[in-house]
Amino acid sequence: MILLADDEPAFQRLTAGWLRSLGHEVTTVGDGDAARQAFAQHGADVVLLDLAMPPHHDPEAGLALIPAFAPAPVVVMTGHADQPLALKAIEAGAWDFLAKPVDPDMLKVVVERALERARLARDLAAAKALEHSAEDMGLVGQSPPMTSLRDMIRRIAPTALPVMVLGPSGTGKELVARAIHAASPRAGRALVPVHCGAVPADLLESELFGHLKGSFTGAHADRPGLVETAAHGTLFLDEIGEMPATMQVKLLRFLADGSYQPVGAREVRRADVRIVAATHRDLAAAVAGGSFREDLYYRLKGVVLRVPALADRPGDIALLARLFLRRASEGPASFVPGALDWLESHGWPGNVRELRSVIECAAALAPKSASGLTIGIADLAFAMGEDREPVPNTATLPPSGQTLQDEVTALERLRITEALDRTGHNHTHTARELGLSRVGLLKKMDRMGLR
Repeated sequence: MILLADDEPAFQRLTAGWLRSLGHEVTTVGDGDAARQAFAQHGADVVLLDLAMPPHHDPEAGLALIPAFAPAPVVVMTGHADQPLALKAIEAGAWDFLAKPVDPDMLKVVVERALERARLARDLAAAKALEHSAEDMGLVGQSPPMTSLRDMIRRIAPTALPVMVLGPSGTGKELVARAIHAASPRAGRALVPVHCGAVPADLLESELFGHLKGSFTGAHADRPGLVETAAHGTLFLDEIGEMPATMQVKLLRFLADGSYQPVGAREVRRADVRIVAATHRDLAAAVAGGSFREDLYYRLKGVVLRVPALADRPGDIALLARLFLRRASEGPASFVPGALDWLESHGWPGNVRELRSVIECAAALAPKSASGLTIGIADLAFAMGEDREPVPNTATLPPSGQTLQDEVTALERLRITEALDRTGHNHTHTARELGLSRVGLLKKMDRMGLR
């Protein structure tokens, strides 16, 4: 979209008409304040700016407007064409400078180059945003399913297609929606999430589309809905399979042409919103069973992304565990040898959400030392709520029938091994925890073959 800011109606009409004939969408304004407001509300790919506009009609004053349109390229147009003014405009952040009267062919070339620059800047920003979101939002992993998922996000994010995100609870479906939004041209606008199953059925319409004062008991003032809040951005419909049947009809209408009516309103409003929906349910089965509308299903099913369960990508568990531990600790932190292997052996029915919760709990409760935080297998087992502490295979109690001394030795070996695991094999800290001297601990370890 091109924003044309000029106070001459004839120039506005001719220039906007010429640009529209080339297939461009153009918004026109007549002064600097209106230009700033229009850009703040709707954005623009390119700004064509006349420097001498109301209220000052001073080219120098117009220079101060240029930074307000960042990061869009600004093409300055003025009848006061001289080299010093052009240099000042470039220094203020203008991308190009055109003298009036503007040659139409020159304007065409400059606008096309500016639009191409804006597109390249968006692509670069989207790539950086996706890279950042992959690290910051939990889309980490080198497994084939995660590599494929990130590749699909890169491909669909720049489009306006609706997206359906499928996957078990706890896999990070909202994180996928945020990554799509962050890598899209709508990244500068809001991403608005709504849980379709958490809002009561009789309030969901008002929550989505808003209401007018007096439209129902308790409506003491006009209230915009989430659709309006998400205008030019993304609306994330979490657990769309829980949406009541009456709301499915109204959502279908909105998806068809972007039109909706707030509760109590007669006029039809419109909003440009991208829809990303998510569910852990089998929507195809819900359609077959009659609980979900088939036409809505196909409206939402523009592109389908499937988020893999954590059990389907065990190679990513260690990578995620280290990431969550780094975030949960305030200083140096690590896992004892064997702890990550133990984590990988777990089934993780709660997926990434469960893994993150376990690591955060273990990090909060594990003993801390001067050298940092060390997470042992016992800490992880306790965080997972297991009834017994897991013990290494090398330290098991002997079967009954052996002598008392054998049982005491085996128990001693077990306690030393567990303490070594908790402290990351730090002999000083292990000895302190067991109430031994460091030399005494080392002698016992030598006798038991634990060195």
